[in-house]
Amino acid sequence: MSIPSLVALVFIIAILGAQIIRRPFLEKNLKKIFWIPLVAVFSTSIVFSVIQYQAWQQHELMRLALEGEGGLSYFFSFVFFNHFAPHFLALGFAGILALLMFFANKRVGERLFEREEIWIAFIAGFLVGFPGFLFFLAGILVAYLFTHFINAFLRKTVKSGVIPLYYFWLPVSASVIIVSEVWLVETLFWRLLSI
Repeated sequence: MSIPSLVALVFIIAILGAQIIRRPFLEKNLKKIFWIPLVAVFSTSIVFSVIQYQAWQQHELMRLALEGEGGLSYFFSFVFFNHFAPHFLALGFAGILALLMFFANKRVGERLFEREEIWIAFIAGFLVGFPGFLFFLAGILVAYLFTHFINAFLRKTVKSGVIPLYYFWLPVSASVIIVSEVWLVETLFWRLLSI
């Protein structure tokens, strides 16, 4: 498992634990906690960029490429697309998701989502990266529909009703990270979606 995915899983598990065990603490401090995974993910990207530069300095052919004309610009574009762009894309998509949730919640008198749920969805969506975010959205939809199906099966009736997504965001996010690391990164579809 890659280190960025491991860092993301640690944050997801920590926030999920706080969500289950210390919900009042999470409600009160989530806006502050929100910044910790963002800083950690981008700091990890910076560290990997420095390691990448040092590795290129050690390799004779890559050192010549770095010292040649346009070498540093190639290195910076390589680092951006490999270490930063997936996180920036996930940040943008998670921000759009959070805004849509916020406006939808406001429109119906804040009855769709819990107060801190939008922040949790934002963090969960960001931590899966890109293209994991696309699988994250699909996973949320599948988990929601599956829960409706199980609910209807157990009650032997189909009733309309809203099943809260509050406890879905983080487990689906963790599942997407694990599945992507174990299986999806090997598929052609994942590689086509990757930057």
